[in-house]
Amino acid sequence: MRNLKNFWVFVLLACILFLGACSKTEFIPDPEGAQVPFQSDATQTVEQLLTASPAKLFYSAWQKSNIKNILKQQGSKVVFTVFAPNDAAMQTAGLSASAINQMPVEELDSLMMFYTTIGPVTKDELKLRSDNFMVKSLLLHPGLYVKYYENPESNNQYDLYYYRHYVGVKGKDLLMNGKNVGKVNYLPATNGGLYVMEKAIERPTKTILEALEADGRFTMFIESQRLADEFYINKIGADLEPLFGYRPGDEEIMRDYAYTRLYYKKDWEINTPIYQGYIGPNITVSTLFAPTDEAFHQAGFQTIADIVKFNERGQEGIRFDDNTFTAVGGFPMDTVYNFHRNWGRIFQPASPGGDKTVNNATVFYSNVLRPALNSYPVNIGGNPPVEYAYTMPLEFSLSNNSVVLKVKGSEYPAATVVDTDINTLNGPIHVVDRLLFPKGFKLK
Repeated sequence: MRNLKNFWVFVLLACILFLGACSKTEFIPDPEGAQVPFQSDATQTVEQLLTASPAKLFYSAWQKSNIKNILKQQGSKVVFTVFAPNDAAMQTAGLSASAINQMPVEELDSLMMFYTTIGPVTKDELKLRSDNFMVKSLLLHPGLYVKYYENPESNNQYDLYYYRHYVGVKGKDLLMNGKNVGKVNYLPATNGGLYVMEKAIERPTKTILEALEADGRFTMFIESQRLADEFYINKIGADLEPLFGYRPGDEEIMRDYAYTRLYYKKDWEINTPIYQGYIGPNITVSTLFAPTDEAFHQAGFQTIADIVKFNERGQEGIRFDDNTFTAVGGFPMDTVYNFHRNWGRIFQPASPGGDKTVNNATVFYSNVLRPALNSYPVNIGGNPPVEYAYTMPLEFSLSNNSVVLKVKGSEYPAATVVDTDINTLNGPIHVVDRLLFPKGFKLK
């Protein structure tokens, strides 16, 4: 009972300090079949508002699509919110009247579903929040599955991947996925609401790995991890060969014997199914702080070979443990990279039985990278009691209108976020100009 009481106190404090990306990030379902009770001043439907709005190009696409029938399938009294780019925004995005006329109906359907969400998203509610309000669009990405939260049809195994928008208000401006899309222009409707935006929303098409590779600023970050993984797999394979009489394949080693390692592709791409016919979570959505090549130069690593040489100090500890029947050990830079890509969970505490609290939502666009995030529970809940919750290991602050961050307690200089909100299928990438070294990390 004491643990239960402490748990709710912890949750209450966390909510007060930071309303958090968890409040809507994990697909809390909106009630269907009910009218919005607090919009008594609304006299028109969403479609009627669109007709008279400065989003005429969007409305023409709306009329040519099947969106009305798609919404009807949600129920006769469905409540929904539309985020419609105005005509200038549509034209900038290449969606002129002639382009819309030439688009197949299927593409128009996808476009309309991308900008539409079930449930109310009112201006007043957004203004009360210090975080982003996650809305799940109607647009589904076939073949992608995320961690289970609300999909009963999957037998509690996974949720379908719907494109998401993280909506916030800063002063008089509306933010979508961290980007300013113009002044808040909201109109309540009898069946939901309409936002008219001055900029279109870019639909993510790349995974994190694809975005990093295409960018060109992160060659040292990517290649040093690839080489470390290659050495790790080869070392474990060499240890297994005399035990088994043959060397298992790389995929078998990673899946069955060295599965605790955070491989560089893990959570950065669409994962290969565990076995044929398997359907389950195959993509992770979180946040990455990607260090540039210059960030490595600042730390004294001028080439990839320098990083490989530095990692050699950890090679002797990498081995296959006969007692635990799993691979153990790692490289020094594994610790550093873990803070960039996995919130330093390498240091997450475990209960005496080895249990750890479960991952909380960690999708943070630039507008919520603030000191309030420093108390956010990165991991909480599950089997262990509340004292095993894992609080944000990074310390965020603001300097000259820029976000800076460091590992808590670290004596190393803080990193500055120099580029923000590179949106991917896996979530946002924020670019940093320094490596995130933990306290006591030895470079020499």
